[in-house]
Order: sequence, then C-alpha cells, then structure tokens
Amino acid sequence: MSDKNLVQKLEKQVAELSAAVNDLENQRQFFEALLRGLPGIFYVFDEDLNILLYNQNVTEVTGYQPDEIADKDLLELFEKPDRERVRQSIRDVFVTGGGTTEACMITKGGSARHFFFTGQRTNIDGVRYLVGVGQDLTLVKEAQKALKESEALYKLFAERMTEGVMLFTGMQILFVNRAFVKMFNMESPEEFLKQKKKPLDLAADKYTVYFRELYEALAAGLAHERFFQARWKDAQGREFWVEGRGNRITWKGKPSILVTARDITESKQKEISMREEADQLRRENVNLRSSIKDRYRFGDIIGKSSAMQKVYELILNAAATPANVIIYGESGTGKELVARAIHAMSSRAKNDFVPVNCAAIPENLLESEFFGHKKGAFTGAHTDKHGYLDLADAGTLFLDEVGELTPVLQVKLLRAIEGGGYTPVGSNVNKTSDFRIIAATNKNLMDLVRLGKMREDFFFRIHIIPITLPSLRQRKDDIPLLAEHFLRQYSPDKKAAPLPGAVLDALVNYDWPGNVRELQNVIQRYLTVKRLDFLTSPSMGLVPAAAPRLAPAKESFAGPDANEGEDFALKDATAAMEKRVIQEALDQNRWNKSRTAQALGISRKTLFRKMKRFGLN
Repeated sequence: MSDKNLVQKLEKQVAELSAAVNDLENQRQFFEALLRGLPGIFYVFDEDLNILLYNQNVTEVTGYQPDEIADKDLLELFEKPDRERVRQSIRDVFVTGGGTTEACMITKGGSARHFFFTGQRTNIDGVRYLVGVGQDLTLVKEAQKALKESEALYKLFAERMTEGVMLFTGMQILFVNRAFVKMFNMESPEEFLKQKKKPLDLAADKYTVYFRELYEALAAGLAHERFFQARWKDAQGREFWVEGRGNRITWKGKPSILVTARDITESKQKEISMREEADQLRRENVNLRSSIKDRYRFGDIIGKSSAMQKVYELILNAAATPANVIIYGESGTGKELVARAIHAMSSRAKNDFVPVNCAAIPENLLESEFFGHKKGAFTGAHTDKHGYLDLADAGTLFLDEVGELTPVLQVKLLRAIEGGGYTPVGSNVNKTSDFRIIAATNKNLMDLVRLGKMREDFFFRIHIIPITLPSLRQRKDDIPLLAEHFLRQYSPDKKAAPLPGAVLDALVNYDWPGNVRELQNVIQRYLTVKRLDFLTSPSMGLVPAAAPRLAPAKESFAGPDANEGEDFALKDATAAMEKRVIQEALDQNRWNKSRTAQALGISRKTLFRKMKRFGLN
C-alpha cells in the first residue's frame, strides 16, 4: 500500500473516531440535560455510599457544591434520627433489589426538607449500584401542619394508598383517589367529583341508615374512628361489598371525615354462602327435631301457640346473623331463655354465654364488673379480676334489664362494641373483646332515650333485631303444656299425676301478672303444700299502684292429697311463710326487685340475701 493510500485510510479512521466521540458527547449532554430536567433529585452511589452521579437539583436542594458533595458522607445529609433508617433502607435495596423510605434532609443552611426516596439496585460490569429518585414532600408537610393534621393525615394516606380514599366535609366530597373511583368503575377522580355525589348516595338502599348513623357519630365527635362493612352501588346500580374505616379529622378548620375502603365482594359472597349453608343446616336440624318429638317446645322454651311460633322464627333468624338483639317482654316471660336459645344456635355456641343483671350491680361497681380491675385499684381489690367483657370474648354478653345501665357506662360499652376497646379499672392498658350483645328489658327504651336516660347511639347499636315476647295472658293455650312441664320438673319421680279439671281451669282463667315465672312458682308450691295458691290480697301491701287486673283476693285449690293435719316445727313454718310471702310479692310486682323490696319494707340488699337463702332466682 502506498503512503498516499495509508494516509487516506488513517484520515478516514480519524474522522470516524471523531464522529463517534461527538456522538458520545452528544449522548452525554442529552443524558445530563435529561437528568437536570427530572423532577426531584436523582442520584447514583455504590455500596460504600460513595456518591457517583447526581443531577443539578441535588446541589439546589442541599446548597452544597459538587466539590463539597464529593467529600461529604452521604448520611450526613440527613437528620440524625433518620440516619439509621436510611442506612437500613439502603442495605435492604442492595439485598432485595428495591425499596422506599422517607427521611428529612438537612441543607447546608441548616433547614430541613422532607423527601420520599425510591431506590433500585442495578449491576454494571459486576459492580452493584443504587439508582434512586427523591420526591420533595416539604410543601405537603407544611400543608398538613397548616391544616392541623400533621403526620396523622400523611400516615393515613401513606398506609392506605392502595385502598380507596375519600375526604368529605358536611355532605360535600372534596377528594377521592384513583383506587376509590375504580371501585365505581370510573376512570378518574375528576370524573367522579363532577357527579357531585353526596356520601350517602354511595350506599345501597338498605345501608343508607347505617351509613348515616356512622357519619353522624363521627361528625358529632361521639367517635373518632369507626370500622364498617356495607354495600355500596355504582352509577349503573351494581351493588358491591366494601370494608373500611372512617376517621374524624380537621380540614381547613372544619370537622371532616376521611374514609378508606376496599372492595371485599368476592370474600363476602363466599362468607355469606358458607353462612347460609350453615344456617340452612341448622334450620333443618331444628325443624327435624321439632317435627319428630319437640313440636311443643324450642330448646328450653315451652309453647305451641301461634304467638310462640313467631318467636321461634325470630330466634332462628337472630341466631343466623351476628347482629345485636334486643328482647322485649314483661318480667317472667322467659327473656333469658330466648337469649340462651339464640346463643346456642349461633356460631358462638362453643363459647361462653355471660348473663348480667344490670339492675343488681351497684353503680360504683359497674365499671369494675364490666371491664375488670387490677389488684390495688381500690379498697378490696386484692387480686386482678376479669370483667364481663373478658369473659364474653368470642361469646355472647346478655344484658338483662339493660335500661338500668347508666349513660356513662353506655358510652364506654359503645366504644368497646365499636372496636375501640376498654380499660380495666386501675390499668392503662387498652383491651379488646369480640362479643355479641343480646339485651333484654321490660321497659320502652325509646321513652328512656327521650328522657335522656339512654343514649341514642347506644340504643341504635343494641336495637338491631328486636324480639317481643308475648305475656302468658296472650298465650293461654300454652298453659296446660307449661303446667305439665313444671309438674314433671318438680315431681320427685318426674311422673306427676294430671291436674284435676277444676285446677287446670283456674290456671287458664287466671290473669298471670307474673307470667311464666309466676306459673312456675305456683306449680312448685302446689307440689309442696298440696294447694294451688295465687297472689295475696291488696290488703297485704304487695300490689303495686298500677297492678294489672287480678284474680279474686286469694284463691286456693286443695290438691287431691292435701294433708292439713301435718305438723311443722315453728322455725320451718316461719321460714316457709316468709318464703311464700317474698315469692308472692315478687310475682305481684313482676319480679321488679326495687318495688318488691319497697312493698315488703326491706332493703334491696336484704331482699337479695333472702332470695338466695330460699332459692328464689
């Protein structure tokens, strides 16, 4: 090859090399421009935390010049409390391949700036690097502080960004995120907000009242957080199940509610399907038992009248759901038996049924009895004690005479019902209990609400499934069955002779102000003294001013084997007479302990002691 050709070849190679260098320079300038234009800060460093590459925003944010950054320890750019967390996050990225964290950077001038960092591990020529982006959250933090939400609002958003988020004040929805509108089959939050929906418009028809109650409780400050499960509907009318919580916050100086929710339709449908199958099997079992041998009874409840058949159906329905139940009925109608039947057929049957007579607990011991106490909490508290809520965990709490609870205790029970927990007396540890409430009363609870003796929010939490028990006067067809049952129960050989026709007629014609409990006591006395005795006369001072219509002042029917010549010791006779007087006073006053004690002229404490002595429970 001639020298001329060699020179030409070299010139060509130099030109190609120069063009390649220019291309590389152009690419470098392009990528540098790209990095400078990225929002936030961009950076690359190795496992030794040497900063190798960063964009112009790093110097603008930190105030450090390139030569200062090169000599700077990476962790020195952060507040001391955040350094260990940043170090650990970097380690995690090199181990797992990616990660995020939030930390506060300190500028050269000493000011703090909040950043959210996202890092990704990459390998180049066998060397591992961390490539990251930082998003400036300073303005967000300042906005939160100005709105007095500070870390709380940010934390709620950060923890639940994958869930639907809605913020509203009054009835105006101010903000929804994409996850929220996706549940309603919409493309964007803007599309959703254009519809100007109100929060109550989201709920399916049957859940509007429930969602209104939740909203009003939060808006009024009765609760600061409420969990919920409900059915919502989209613009096309499709209904779906959601689960979430509402939090009461302050937004621009106004009480507002932040709702987070997620679609649980699939899991809920499976749950409902399984529950319906179990309920169907339970119903079939009960119906089969009734059709074979127990057509006149339901568990321990006796009766075949149409009124009781309706009660049996309500018991079945109540047992098939987890909702709270309220049982209305006069004293002696068997409210606790109904509560036990519901528990026995419910999904909680394997756990405890905890009965509580709300009227029998002194007011100063209410909190200790319900929530328990720690040793030394008060005089006489020698050991730790579990409360009713501890005992009823995963079971049923039966609140008899629920109308006697004080409004103060109602507030604390309401908090426990709604998942807020409770605190034993003398403790600072918050506890929770999964219990179902079945309440009972012989009063009109709505009247108590109007009089301010019962809180409206507490009333609505326990008044989900109401069951009203008929009085014995309304189901006299059941008296022969009940009488036979009690005769067998109290007869020594469990084989009682049938009642004479005149005695049975007297039982059917009597007015039974004390209901089934009075009938039980009358039959027990009949077997004991061989006489059928009804209530004592008004002259003995045992009849309340507003007592119902009574039978003749004192009616007695001698039993077929009466032995009036039998001698009794004076002590036994006195005790028998005292028991009889107390029993009849209880029947006459429908087992209201306060009125009975007043009628007898003794204290409630003395009455309870004598009732225990004579077995009058």
